[in-house]
Amino acid sequence: MRQRPDFDDAALARAGRALVQDIGVQDIGPVEPLLPRPLRRAEPRRLSRGAGRLRVLARTVVAAGVIALLSVLASERRLADPPRAAEPTAFVPRYAAPAVAPPAWREAAADRYRLGEATVGARTQPGLREDTLTAGEFAVQEAPYLRLVAAESSEPDGEGSLFVALARRAAEAGGLAVVRSGERGQVASRFGALETVDATLADGEGRRACTAFRVTAVLRLEGWLCAPLGQLPEPQAVACTVERLAALPGADLPAPVAAMLAGPRMAACPPEEPATTAAVPAPRRAIRKNAARVRHSRPASP
Repeated sequence: MRQRPDFDDAALARAGRALVQDIGVQDIGPVEPLLPRPLRRAEPRRLSRGAGRLRVLARTVVAAGVIALLSVLASERRLADPPRAAEPTAFVPRYAAPAVAPPAWREAAADRYRLGEATVGARTQPGLREDTLTAGEFAVQEAPYLRLVAAESSEPDGEGSLFVALARRAAEAGGLAVVRSGERGQVASRFGALETVDATLADGEGRRACTAFRVTAVLRLEGWLCAPLGQLPEPQAVACTVERLAALPGADLPAPVAAMLAGPRMAACPPEEPATTAAVPAPRRAIRKNAARVRHSRPASP
């Protein structure tokens, strides 16, 4: 370590004597030179070979014990909380719009349609009117049962499949349920092609075999026809039953609906009859095989 040339031991001695004279104290003795002294280097603590091995062994034992303890705690947690099956995470929107109740139905006073002896009930709500025509009773197995809904809507049809529409209409008709569905098909009518499906409807007391139908036009028609005694109605009987729908005299109908109902009827359908007899074929007159026959004899020649 280099020292400044003007800062040596002699200079320090002179400064010390001057200080003594100024403060009036006795001589403090010789001043030792202030020289930097090297620090002692810390030497690592050396252990014997046996002590080092014991320390390493102790650390290993402690680490193994901690690992074993963590494994035991994890296994107990798994037994306490068995893993659940992975479930798809449902999307939860940040904002859910409040549920809005559908508009309430109100009864309409004036009827617009007729269908044989069917009773009519109408209901309306903004942009939609439904006239329900019913003939027969579901519980009476010996007679046909018809239910037809004529809907006038200002919006396009959004009912989905015929089966969905049938299930909804059946629930509205006194709590009926669709317990089975069968063949699907189409039947021609003057209102267009009728989409049909065979189905079994049931309530708490019994069940019936019926054919559901739907045609989507300016006036949407949907419903079902059940034949008596558990038989399915003939496809042509279903078409002819729907074709008998007509407007009441003096009914105020939209021009497209009036033009639809005024179209010519199919020649295959018989003249108008009560709706409840549409699915019943006319009985044929039985021919008695043992009936007496008139025997004609040839006149005798002269």
